[in-house]
Amino acid sequence: MIHYVLAILAGFFVKWVDWIEDDKKGKGWLKFPLAIIYGVIIGYLISQAAFSELFLGALIAQVFARKIDNIGHVTGFLASIVAMLYFGLPVIAFSFFFYFLILAFLDEQKYAGRFQMITRWRLFLKVGAIAVILLGRYDYAIAILLFDGGYMLFSELRRMLFPDVVIPVPKKKRRKKKSKKV
Repeated sequence: MIHYVLAILAGFFVKWVDWIEDDKKGKGWLKFPLAIIYGVIIGYLISQAAFSELFLGALIAQVFARKIDNIGHVTGFLASIVAMLYFGLPVIAFSFFFYFLILAFLDEQKYAGRFQMITRWRLFLKVGAIAVILLGRYDYAIAILLFDGGYMLFSELRRMLFPDVVIPVPKKKRRKKKSKKV
């Protein structure tokens, strides 16, 4: 049960760091402790959870997709690796690991045209984890859906607490041209 709660928290903190890096242009120091928190959680889940292949595959896919492209996520990635080494390397099923690695990599690609919704919704990993239910493994689906729930929870809380405020720019008053009397 604790692993599922940690999956929610990992998603929440990953999105928080995303927001700082993307929307706030990486400003501030808060991204570092947040990235370390999510990194330790993900490293722990990779080491201890029954669904470790899911998180390990997704983590490595971020490297191949070149998504670890700012200091906040580099910090989180390194914290994941250190935590995984500290808590112990897991025994993994390579078939599940490569399956989730490929699906997570596909999720990180940009699709154009009528397939843009694939880019926005990132369905490959979720649908793939749900498909594994047919093999009797519910934990993968539960874990990724909870991670995404934490990710979306941060987005909703951020919108409620810090709405995007658009400040209208006042229009400049035009001076009327003096007409020349002829």
